[in-house]
Amino acid sequence: MRKLMSFRKNVWLLAVLVGLSSCSGLREHIKQRQLETHGPPKSIKDYQRDGTASSDNSAGVSNNEAKDTNRGNRTKNSTAVSKYSEKWNVTLPDDANAEFLKEIDSWLGTPYVYGGESKSGTDCSGMIQTIYKTIYGINLQRSANGMQKDVKFIALHKAELGDIVFFKINFQTVGHVALYLGDRKFIHATVNKGVMISSLDELYYSKRYYKVGKIVAMEGKY
Repeated sequence: MRKLMSFRKNVWLLAVLVGLSSCSGLREHIKQRQLETHGPPKSIKDYQRDGTASSDNSAGVSNNEAKDTNRGNRTKNSTAVSKYSEKWNVTLPDDANAEFLKEIDSWLGTPYVYGGESKSGTDCSGMIQTIYKTIYGINLQRSANGMQKDVKFIALHKAELGDIVFFKINFQTVGHVALYLGDRKFIHATVNKGVMISSLDELYYSKRYYKVGKIVAMEGKY
């Protein structure tokens, strides 16, 4: 009887050991299959690295697009500056607004019409007012004399593209305005020849020149 009980006990212990061995083997088998299928589990740092790589890649694409846009704008400006500098025989700033230059040039040859402010016909102040309204959305005084209120007067040697030149045609009050281009040259609407480019070196204009002013609302926008 004792031998039988001892035999049963041994059998039970053996069964437990086999069972434990089987569970451990099963767990190892499952773990190995997971590794083969999904690879080792990622740590938090692994996920952070993946996220950073994606973010860095997106930032890189955005930066490249911005660089391409800036490069395109510089090329456009450079082309416009060269074109109009040669056409007008004037030294223009490298960073001049291409659209501003194009708009100015489009007025050349426009006939003179007193009170006009379009390319069908314009007077001196009407042209300048329309150019600034079109390109920069700035409203200037309508009359030549009134435009003095829109500017800060400066010395002639400091005049730059886009400044307003004032003339006293009758030697008493301001009666004519022009848009300064550079190298003492300016574009304006004349009674006899319409819109054209003239120079302060011409005797007629040098004698009637009054002042030049920088448009206050335009500082830093040319």
